[in-house]
Amino acid sequence: MRKKTESISYLQAIAISVGAIIGWGAYVMPGDLFLPQSQLLGSSVAIIIGTLAIYMVAQAYINLLTQTPENESGGIYWIEKYINRKHAYVYGWGVAIGYISIVALNISAVALLLRYLLPSSLQIGYLYTIAGWEVYASEVFLCSAAIILFSYINLRGVQVGAKIQLYIALFMIVSVTALFFGSLWATPATQPFLPTDMQSSSITSLAWLPILAVMPWAYVGFETTPQISKSISDSKTKTKSIILISLIAGVLFYFLINYFTALNMNFDYQAIKDSNWATGEGIDNRIGSIGIWLLSIAMIGSILSGINGFILSSVKLLESMGDSSLLPSVFTDNNHHFSKKKTVILICLVCLFSPWLGRNYLLDIVSMASLGITVGFTYVTSADLINERRKKQASLLNYLAVLVSLIFISLLLLPFSPAALSLNAYILLAVFIVLGAIGYKRIIPVSSVSLG
Repeated sequence: MRKKTESISYLQAIAISVGAIIGWGAYVMPGDLFLPQSQLLGSSVAIIIGTLAIYMVAQAYINLLTQTPENESGGIYWIEKYINRKHAYVYGWGVAIGYISIVALNISAVALLLRYLLPSSLQIGYLYTIAGWEVYASEVFLCSAAIILFSYINLRGVQVGAKIQLYIALFMIVSVTALFFGSLWATPATQPFLPTDMQSSSITSLAWLPILAVMPWAYVGFETTPQISKSISDSKTKTKSIILISLIAGVLFYFLINYFTALNMNFDYQAIKDSNWATGEGIDNRIGSIGIWLLSIAMIGSILSGINGFILSSVKLLESMGDSSLLPSVFTDNNHHFSKKKTVILICLVCLFSPWLGRNYLLDIVSMASLGITVGFTYVTSADLINERRKKQASLLNYLAVLVSLIFISLLLLPFSPAALSLNAYILLAVFIVLGAIGYKRIIPVSSVSLG
């Protein structure tokens, strides 16, 4: 018998989804990937195309959520019902890789922020240099403290984490809005608000494809909605608006931050590429210390919302797998029931490795997270297509959603793709696949649970 599910309000569910979309990457990726790769025009086109593609995928989630019983969450339930149990396990493991990778990414971003907020004298206990990034004991300690704190918060219950998420999201929205208008106000009258030499080659050269490839990672926040849907206290018909609001908020935030990063760096793409953190440097140069502290407040909110939101969603995803007897014993108690305590502790232990990897492996982890999420997209869009075909109601949009998901996977796996996974990303991915295969061998042959 399943225990009573803690409820999440409509606004809290929106905060979890939006906060999961607008994580650390919104403040780091414009300088690390978007603008150096394809300038303002090309990166803007990639964001628009990526958002439209993600919207097609999101429609599959909306269709299935409206047909899901109130006592079930999405994701695992859909794949098990419309495909089969084995694929439900693969889906769950792939999405779990994506979620946990994003928690680790947000933890790693804490070190970057600390270097802008605190004097170098507080970088205590030099340990080593990895891929050009110096790792300090003080930063490892603070990053570890953050993951332990939010693990503890989520052990207290989903309602505690959801309430904190709502306050963080509001805090973050106000800060980013103020930064955007502050950047416009501080721009000298002699500087144009758009680059004078927008080059169409940034589009025609397809240099924006690597940006498109990480859009599943950028918008994965909406994917958390089906995982928490069983806990949403309001009617499940509201899950459609939760997903749509989170996508709209996501595209607005990515556009705003990408734009004011380019604006504050005077549209100097070489300077953006050479900067350790172009968004922070631009705000510091243009607005000054008040701006950098406001940016830090926004980024702290985004980092914390990403950590909290994805720990919460990871736990709910794994709980759904536990409800369907799709988890290894390491996630269960002595009675073979899902153990939230053990699950949160295991997620915490995995993420505690991220501060030791330094910042320069972040893009590799982003790519791995994107692949895990696109595997989830492919399964959900396929389940939706199968469901619609059974009802003889399949439309072109159902087929396009599956195609879009497969294209996202191809961009990451095809060796000639400009967005192909690096060797480091493949190594990290291989570790998770091996662990997943071990769990698969232990679960599938012995379990006989079925949804009929």
